[in-house]
Amino acid sequence: MRQRGLLWQTVLLGVIGMLTLGGGCFGSGGAGGAAGDTDGADSAGGSGTTSTARASDARRQYPLDSLGTAAVTIKGQVLRVWLAQEFDATRPGVVTEGLMHVPAEEIADDQGMLFVFSDEALRGFWMHNTITPLDIAYARADGTIVKIWQMPVLTLQTFPSIEPAMFVLEVREGTLGRLGIVEGDRVVIPDAVFKVVP
Repeated sequence: MRQRGLLWQTVLLGVIGMLTLGGGCFGSGGAGGAAGDTDGADSAGGSGTTSTARASDARRQYPLDSLGTAAVTIKGQVLRVWLAQEFDATRPGVVTEGLMHVPAEEIADDQGMLFVFSDEALRGFWMHNTITPLDIAYARADGTIVKIWQMPVLTLQTFPSIEPAMFVLEVREGTLGRLGIVEGDRVVIPDAVFKVVP
């Protein structure tokens, strides 16, 4: 009986995750490029630009360099992130697209994507059309990491936040472990992530 109860809890969390995601792929696949590929990646809210197209651009609705950027800090480590903002009316579906179609070679060791939501809620992400394995960290409004997962490519398994989260950080798989980042650590997130940049 206990196994059946756990199965139903897992199914329920998956359904909640899918509803939270709107059936999309919220952040799934690495993002970024080699160091120096983007301008403004170190300033919160800046929009990155590049002189050369990425291989993933042709398959994405929102090429990575068209997104706003910010720098977040965890345990003294700075990560440059593309922003997927739920409230960005100029980019409908950006959260659903996440990091779909982005190959590993376009992801620098210090890059990722930060999903920014208007409130804390139970969340769930999957790896639909995501071709790079990722680490995912769910964080509360104060930046405290409540859950970390490693997500394999192309899986439709939902990875739930377990607790309400306002932010979701995705980086290449192994990055969080390499940096010694664990649940309970705090992500320092600039207020500028709530500003939509055209």
